[in-house]
Amino acid sequence: MKEEINKEEELNKGNKKLSFKDIFFISFGGQAPFISLLTFGTVIIGKVGTQAPFAMLVATLVVLFNGVVIYSLSGRFKRGGGYYTYAFYSLTSRLGLNTGWNYLLYGLAYGGTLLTGGAYVLYTIISTYVPSTILPSIFYDQWFYALIVGIIATSIVLAGVQVSAKYAIGASMVEILIISLLSLLFLYDSKWNFYNPIPSSITPTLISAVVFGLGIPTGYGSIAPLGGETNPKTIGKAAISVLLFGGGLATFFFYSLAAMNFTGNLIDYLLFRFGLIGTFIIALIALSDGTLGGMTYILADSRTLKAMAEDRIMPSGLSKVKYSELLVGLVFITALTAMSYTFGLYNTFTILGALAGLNNLFVHISANSSLIRIASKRALKHLHEIFIGIFASLISISVFLYSLPTFNKYIVYLFFGWIILGFIYAEALEISRESGEEEEGSKG
Repeated sequence: MKEEINKEEELNKGNKKLSFKDIFFISFGGQAPFISLLTFGTVIIGKVGTQAPFAMLVATLVVLFNGVVIYSLSGRFKRGGGYYTYAFYSLTSRLGLNTGWNYLLYGLAYGGTLLTGGAYVLYTIISTYVPSTILPSIFYDQWFYALIVGIIATSIVLAGVQVSAKYAIGASMVEILIISLLSLLFLYDSKWNFYNPIPSSITPTLISAVVFGLGIPTGYGSIAPLGGETNPKTIGKAAISVLLFGGGLATFFFYSLAAMNFTGNLIDYLLFRFGLIGTFIIALIALSDGTLGGMTYILADSRTLKAMAEDRIMPSGLSKVKYSELLVGLVFITALTAMSYTFGLYNTFTILGALAGLNNLFVHISANSSLIRIASKRALKHLHEIFIGIFASLISISVFLYSLPTFNKYIVYLFFGWIILGFIYAEALEISRESGEEEEGSKG
């Protein structure tokens, strides 16, 4: 293990392109905060109403423990691949494969939620305010917006990681300002109604809302696979900084909404509240934010795929960044356009949001296990890390099991079906390799 990691470190010397600021804003962009609040937030408010700020606070704490695990792991690995690499080198190659396999779906689901969320807001605005006689009929088809936003996000990724980072910095700073101003405005509208957000009881529905809330501050999931393009310790520092900042900002946003006793559709409310000029601004932010969120997870999935290809788990051609980026981008565009055509944009981001939450917990349980395994080799020296890994695992497993019955059964089938496909792929790969070795032996 050490020899392979050291080899990777040598290859990456002098190739650390991204600074802490770049990684912080790519991670914050991975949250796609404005769209996350509109999409995940609308679902959370629909489930628990004015308990949304408490659900968001709990989600942030769950993410924090998982983020501390990533902080500990990222400093130990010098190569890219994130969760896949952690499991592959600290657990077993087969568990590494399954973790990478599930991360690919997680990246598609989470990034797809943000992309289709941005497309949904854009579609809602245009279909509501622009008469059908003005624009060609294709502008009133929902799949068209998923296609456009997907193409833009993929194009930025293909332009290079530095271009992606610069876009993330500019777009994220604008969003921080807007979310902060909106939160203060809602508090002003409530006549500064400060209240105790902690509910008297915890229900399964509240836990289900927490699972959707995990999708808001988990932007560091998009930077874990970028270890080959920055100092690995930077990944950990940015992960903690971003989840605390993003989770705190989101909790404040929901708190200010609940201060007004708001329980409706957040997107419809914002369109009603700010009129035509505000609607135009929201449309631009939605396009930018959906693009930003999708872009970061196309980057993340492509680096995971690249690392898997380098370990001969995926076709070797995908070890080249441009090929893996192009393939992941095409999968995003095709899958999201097809789903939007079949289910509509709102149902698409609801389906993908649930899948993102379930896969989020799965890959973090794997990462927690990786930390426990590594820290156990020198248990006395790393006792605190063992505790963190166990505690984070217990939280993630509890949330996973408690919330599972609340999801649509077909989403659960798809989630477990994907895991089973991963095991089948792992077995097929193993059989193929053994057959190849047997043939080589017989020839010898």
